[in-house]
Amino acid sequence: MGNPSNRQCFLNFANVLVGRFRGGLGYVNVLASMLFGGCSGSAISDVAGLGPLEMKMMEKGGYGKAFSVALTISSSIQGPIIPPSIPLVLVGAVTGTSIGGLLLGGAIPGMLVGIAQGLVIFFISKKREFPRFDVAVPLIEILKIILGGIPFLLMPFIILGGIIGGVFTPTEASAVAVAYGFLLILVYRRGRLEINSLIEVLIRAGTLSAAILMLSGSSNVFGWILATEKIPDMFVRLLFSITDSANGVLLIINIFLLVWGMFMDSLPAILILVPILFPVAETLHIHPIHFGVLVTFNLVIGLITPPYGAALFTGSIVSRIPIEKIVREMLPFIVASICILLLITYVPGIVMYFPKLLGLDK
Repeated sequence: MGNPSNRQCFLNFANVLVGRFRGGLGYVNVLASMLFGGCSGSAISDVAGLGPLEMKMMEKGGYGKAFSVALTISSSIQGPIIPPSIPLVLVGAVTGTSIGGLLLGGAIPGMLVGIAQGLVIFFISKKREFPRFDVAVPLIEILKIILGGIPFLLMPFIILGGIIGGVFTPTEASAVAVAYGFLLILVYRRGRLEINSLIEVLIRAGTLSAAILMLSGSSNVFGWILATEKIPDMFVRLLFSITDSANGVLLIINIFLLVWGMFMDSLPAILILVPILFPVAETLHIHPIHFGVLVTFNLVIGLITPPYGAALFTGSIVSRIPIEKIVREMLPFIVASICILLLITYVPGIVMYFPKLLGLDK
């Protein structure tokens, strides 16, 4: 999924759907990130892989460079929320919660983030009078773009369908996704495969897997220490000494996680914090799927917030724009994301709709 022609498919597909509106290239950016996130499950992959094309496209279209970069970074958080989400899989592995249920639970919140960002673009477009993308695309070309994008858009459905249908486990699903992606590369590149690129991808995948496994092993030891010292019980008592309201406790947890996410990447944060926080959810009778999505959403927002947001740093490096200039343009999008966070916090039915619909809420 990493070569330029494949990434361009997402942009072309999104452009056909929303490119004709005022500020249309902004909508294209958000929708392309939503589609790409359904294949990558990673904000960093979105910014580093799809980002340069999105930024270049928006700059040529008359948008400011800082705004283009800010939107590209902000829209990338859809990747770790919309299934197949890497952080949600990790939450399921750490807690024993249904991974299929968690992935489905992230679907609507992820789409709501895209809608909220689209509203921000709408108001900014009117204020700054962003251009329309008025290039007429023939019907036959539209059909080609749609048909050409379908094979890439099938990946999340194959992964989710296989997990929910019991065809394969979440671990096996990753192998299926790799095999399907490899098949697409062979088909669309007519059998040509760059060995150097393949070796680089394998090294990156091995390094990332080793890091996660080391963190996972350490987190098991850390979790045992926490349980032995009764730290989760102490944390629960501390929270309830501040407030005995479930809504109040959830607000404190949200603030705590948003601040924590500013200083630590989401994957190690999940391994460290989830063993502490899940007993709180059990005490409050919060469904583990709802709480898992809530924790993930909080930490994913941290990827785009200063001072140490990984996606923010990646966007700055790719675009060569100082972080402070990007952050000024990102503020409305960060606020919109936090509004969606509060919405799913206090309206759990948003998260639980698909898991309940498919009987994965047990």
